[in-house]
Formats: sequence, C-alpha cells, structure tokens
Amino acid sequence: MRCIGIMTGNSLDAVDVVITDFSDDRINDVGSFSLPVPQAMAAEFRLLKQALQTAGGDIATIRRQNETRFAKLHNDYIQLVAKAVNQAIKQNSFKPDDIDIIGFHGQTCAHCPPSITKENPYTLQIGSGQMLADLTGIRVAYDFRSDDLMNGGEAAPLAPVHNHHLAVSLKAKGIFPVAFCNGGNTGNISIISTTPAGTVKTLGWDTGPFNHFIDELVRREKNEPCDFNGKYGLRGTIDFNLLRELFARAAVTEKGGNFLLQTPPKSSDPAWYRLPAAATNAKIPFNNRIRTLEFFSAYIFAYSLRFIPENITFPRYFLTFGGGWNNPVITADFHNILTGKAEILPEHRPVFASVCRPDITVTPSDTYGFSGRFMEARIFADMACCLLRREPFSYPETTGCRTPTIAGIIALPGGNDSRLWSRAAFGWQNHRS
Repeated sequence: MRCIGIMTGNSLDAVDVVITDFSDDRINDVGSFSLPVPQAMAAEFRLLKQALQTAGGDIATIRRQNETRFAKLHNDYIQLVAKAVNQAIKQNSFKPDDIDIIGFHGQTCAHCPPSITKENPYTLQIGSGQMLADLTGIRVAYDFRSDDLMNGGEAAPLAPVHNHHLAVSLKAKGIFPVAFCNGGNTGNISIISTTPAGTVKTLGWDTGPFNHFIDELVRREKNEPCDFNGKYGLRGTIDFNLLRELFARAAVTEKGGNFLLQTPPKSSDPAWYRLPAAATNAKIPFNNRIRTLEFFSAYIFAYSLRFIPENITFPRYFLTFGGGWNNPVITADFHNILTGKAEILPEHRPVFASVCRPDITVTPSDTYGFSGRFMEARIFADMACCLLRREPFSYPETTGCRTPTIAGIIALPGGNDSRLWSRAAFGWQNHRS
C-alpha cells in the first residue's frame, strides 16, 4: 500500500506530510513535504486550548458559544492540511490515484486519559476527515485515538506499534534491543526488546513535558518560537533547586498527583503541565532557567526507564526523533545522563544507578534510514494501512487498553460524515455511537 501520513503537533509549527510504501515488513518513505502553520492560526488554536482547559474539555459548549469563530479556525486548518497534501503529491510526482489512503491525526486540543483521571476520561482531536477527503479526492482514515480510549486505554502514545514495525528491519541488522525516543511538546518512548525466553515485547509511555516549557518561556521572554540550536541553554548552568521543584510539580494528574512517578501505561498533555514560579523568576538568569528546563527534559526521559520491567532486556540503542532532539543541549544531556556522566539529584541516585549503562548508544533515527522529521506523520500512514488490513494498533502493554484495538474510521470523498472532532471527546459516555 502507498499511504500518506499527516501530523500537526502541539508546537503548531508546520503540517508534516509523508508518503510511505508498505510492503510485507518493508517500510519505505517515497516523498515528504512540510507547510508552515500561519502564526495567526497557531495563536487561535492556543486560545482554543486555553478555553477548553477552563471549560473542562467541553468542546460542544465552546463551539455553541462562538460557532463562526470555531468554523473559521476548523475550516482554515483543514484547507491548510489539504493544501499540504496536494502539494506533497504533486511535488513528489504522484497523482491522487497513486495513494491508497490518507492517515490524518487532527489537532489535539485536549487530552484527559485514565492516567490523569479515573472518572470520565476523554481525548479531543479537531479535524473533519470528510472535508479533507473531499478536498484531496482520497479516502481518509482519522480519529485514531477514540477507539483505544473507549476500550479502556490511554489513547496514547501511538508510536510504539509503528516503532515495532520499524524495529523488525533493525533487529535483522543486529541493532536490538531498541528504544525510540520522541522529543516533541511531550516526550514519549517505545521499548522494543525481548524476555529471557526470547519473546519480543513492545512497551511505551509518555515521559512528560519535553519542548513545552522551553518553548513557552522563550516565547514569553524573548518573543522567539524556541531555543534554536540551544543558543540560550548553552550559555546557562543548571539550577538544581529549580530542577527539584520541576520534578515535584511540573506534571500532574487531575487530583494533583505527580505524573512522573506514575506507573505506565500513561499519557499526558500540556493542559496538565505546571510551570513553577521559580522558572519565571527574573532573579534567576534567563539562560540558567532555560538550561535547567532543557536538562529536565532529558532527565525525566531517562528517569522513566525505571519502568522497564525486570524481565525485559534493557535497550542498547536509543533512536531519537522529533524536533526537541535538534537542541544539542538536550541531546548531550540525555547521553550523559544515560551513561552516568551527569550530576543528578541525590534522592534519585538509586533510580539512575539502575538505568545508567556505559555502552548505550544514542543516535538520531535518520542514522538508520528512518526520517526523524517525519516519524510522527509516518505513524498515521502506518495506522491507516493497519486500519485497511484490520490490524490492531494498540495493545494492553502500550496503552493499557483492555484488548488489542483496531483504531480509526474512514471518510470517503463525497461522503456524509459530519464529525468535526473525535468520537471520544468530552461527554462521549453520554452519547456513544
């Protein structure tokens, strides 16, 4: 199959499109394209997310309160995505008929999974699969998270099964066991390894905030989108008092628990991230605060390795992807932490003593032929392919769902699917269909 995958992440910087061929165990990207998200659209989405946080995720009410504004944001977004898809097809010398299906994630605007709340979990992705199908002339698979959440799962992360598919070729080359490390607005990890009996196991979970706080602080104080190439962090030093406060308070559950200490399966969302007051305290030099936030991103990623079960062989190869790893400060910190070369908080020494290894390799996924820039987009090309094949894309070990779950629904060009957001949005329990 030849499938298109689309991703617009929480950073809202671009629409990433990848065209991928799937044949047996081979996964091969044959084209890609990125289209920047206009700043005004990104700002509107951030305002919508803030409103949703205040409204407890109730998208239906927010839409009723201002239907015109919501319709403009939604329609402009889908038109932008369709433009990116159509340009990707054209610039890579394909035709719409060459594409079997589009996998479209939509824009996550709220996410409140079981690990955040035990009562009435929900997940909200904005985006009409029908409108996208009509504008491209290609069938669209979308709303990938709802089925998992309605089956008792976290609805995230969705990367582990795709990373498992990629690991098949790596294992044949002796690059195994592996961990795929996604550094986006939120971090997540996939572990593909074996038990002592040789059974391959795939695990995954969200690690917590990654780019989120760094980008927020740089936008707020420097009016720039991110710490490009670590230019601020490279000039700073780590404030370990701030690090301790970040670890204790930066990622929470609905009732105020520390998400970082929670056992997987688990997933999170920027709505559950809390920037401590010390991180905005002007008495601490800006560069030091950014440096500490960057260390924190790598620190909690490595700390989460404590959740690898004892009967699973610890990963030898760590493949990084996602924009956050382009920051050389975070990448160097992660390597130094994993190999025992970084200073850590005294209270965490026993944990890091169990996860540090001197022979660990940290390498961009591109080194092994898997584009890190388009990894997340490719996940949804893979999901669309699996939906057509009726293959599960989440399992109890990856999301906590009750049973292996086939994810997504399909909109056909000229169809009548009127949904503008995911089925498992706030209040889905009251009108499940």
